[in-house]
Amino acid sequence: MLQVNLFAYDYSGYGMGMKHGPPSEEHCYADIEAAYDYLRNTLGIPAQNIVLYGRSLGSGPSCHLAAQTAMKSKEDAEYGSNDGPVGGLILHAPFLSVYRVVVDTGCTLYGDKFPNLDVIPMVNSPTLLIHGTSDQIVPFHHSERLFDALPKSCQARPLYIEGMSHNNVHAQVRPMFVDRVIEYLEDNVWDNVVSRTQIARKPSTASTRSSTRRWEIIADSN
Repeated sequence: MLQVNLFAYDYSGYGMGMKHGPPSEEHCYADIEAAYDYLRNTLGIPAQNIVLYGRSLGSGPSCHLAAQTAMKSKEDAEYGSNDGPVGGLILHAPFLSVYRVVVDTGCTLYGDKFPNLDVIPMVNSPTLLIHGTSDQIVPFHHSERLFDALPKSCQARPLYIEGMSHNNVHAQVRPMFVDRVIEYLEDNVWDNVVSRTQIARKPSTASTRSSTRRWEIIADSN
């Protein structure tokens, strides 16, 4: 349907990662960085072929990694590298920060976790925000504010689904959900994907679409 490869992972302290240490913000960052490192350096997937998908808690690590790859690409540019940031970022029911889910603090307080509102301006990848207007766990306005904080060049048209809650992507809205993700990939990702053939040839020009394209979505299993 989406014509993608999916790489899913668990955070330390959650699910299959329960035995790998207590849950923490630092462990979540380390986990997604390890997943990304495996795709980049073991499987040889180019950065622009990778789309990050984070839902709810997963929005924190995904924002973190998207910003990290954007900053890394700037550092590499000084030495002539063309690795670039990740190809895209999809945030489903993201929050501004953990404390702000409970109370709108107006600023990032000491001890707050996953401060997405502070990190997302550093992102340099096309970003799709998905949120239900009836979300009672992470208020819908969190996505609206994150969208406004994104660089203009990274603002893909968001998908705000009337009546959808936090944990219920019900059957009636699934076609809309899938169609918007397909449209997002078509408009923002496919043209930049590097095919296996191009990877082997190490081209210096922009990629074109082909049946040999190879790219991944890193998705938390939260």
